[in-house]
Amino acid sequence: MRSGIKVRRDARERAFAALVATYEGEGRCLALMDEWQAAEPLSPLDVGLATELTLGVARRRITCEWIASRFYKGRWAGVRVEMRVLMALGVYQLCWLERVPDHAAIDQTVKMAKRYGQGTARIVNAVLRKVQSARGEMVERPAEATTSRSVLLLDHERQLSFSEDIFPAYERKPLQYVETQYGLPPWLAERWHRTFKPAGCFQICEALIRRPGLSLRVNSLRSESQTLLESLQARDIAAKMHEPTGALLCPPGTSAVDVLEIEEGLCQPQDVTSQRTLLEAGLCPGMTVVDWCAGIGTKSIQAAELLKNDGLVIASDIDGYKLANIAPACERHGVEIVETAAADDLTARLEALPQPPDVILVDAPCLNTGVLAKRPEAKFRASQKALESIESLQREILQAVINAAGESMRIVYATCSIEAEENAGQVKAALTANEGWRLEKEVVTLPDVDCDGGYVAVLGKA
Repeated sequence: MRSGIKVRRDARERAFAALVATYEGEGRCLALMDEWQAAEPLSPLDVGLATELTLGVARRRITCEWIASRFYKGRWAGVRVEMRVLMALGVYQLCWLERVPDHAAIDQTVKMAKRYGQGTARIVNAVLRKVQSARGEMVERPAEATTSRSVLLLDHERQLSFSEDIFPAYERKPLQYVETQYGLPPWLAERWHRTFKPAGCFQICEALIRRPGLSLRVNSLRSESQTLLESLQARDIAAKMHEPTGALLCPPGTSAVDVLEIEEGLCQPQDVTSQRTLLEAGLCPGMTVVDWCAGIGTKSIQAAELLKNDGLVIASDIDGYKLANIAPACERHGVEIVETAAADDLTARLEALPQPPDVILVDAPCLNTGVLAKRPEAKFRASQKALESIESLQREILQAVINAAGESMRIVYATCSIEAEENAGQVKAALTANEGWRLEKEVVTLPDVDCDGGYVAVLGKA
């Protein structure tokens, strides 16, 4: 991760620092923001602006840089990262943020650029003023999709036109259009366009430029979906129910802070696709479930709810800090059957059980290509090399789980990726290498307006 950027107590400066630090995709923007907020607090208003700028630019940085490059005199490939980020910040404010006055977007960006020299500041000023001059009004997107060269698709609801062609012609350069319009690295654009065909690729891209809403899993131990839905709507939170899962979908802009029921343990933030993972596992009260890569324990708590607090859930992870947060979360949700085990201690814990677990959940580390709307920086580290590296780790983890499995056990293998090598490819390889196992169920979900992408497979003994 890039370093050397001074973190200042200013919303734009903080966004700039986070974007430079994670430019190659290392680290997480929001994690950095939380760390810096704890050390040097910003006002709630500034936190909101800093978060909007950080996530917004990370999500659309390639598009912002492309627009800036159209008005830059010189070779864009030679522009230093800090200058690219500054211009991307300026473009994002000018094109996406209606409430930020143009003069503030330009003047504050130029002020930040001055630390890199007056020449840099003059260039940034010139580019942003040209963008301002060529930019049209923000309007509602029509129902019929467009690939116009002069239209910038802001999200799934809004667009604006430029007075000149900005993007490549889709008919002649489809991959470059996808890259620049939707902010995708070339590797992903080519891969998705080939794998999912144009229609599937555009569906994914449209999902990735949306402003994600807040998805809630209702704690079935303490509430019901309809009851919680009515409570949210009574406070003017325009939530809706996702019928297949009972999840509640809150509109973009809804913060977890707005949902008091989260702190009360009545619900927990969790995407619809993630919720489906354990719903495919067929959990019943009395079972023993192992969450092999538990993280902060979201699925461990979900498993306990599905078991109706009757049985045992063992949450394990290599990250001790994450494991330490599971117990307080369980207490908040009224969950009594989750215990934690460090990764190094898991084997001994399983051997001490009176009988083998019924289900092992493997929420495997992955490239995160199904959740780029929420983790936009992850796309910058996606590559063939990164894919091969994560495949090796996934294969190792899945084999370890199979080695630990008992005769009547089911394995639930899941990722938040949409890449076949991480999903069906891993399952196929595992079944080939291990006799006596079969694929019972397999679900691939592509990102859409209301949900992230992901994969889940249920393996059982043949």
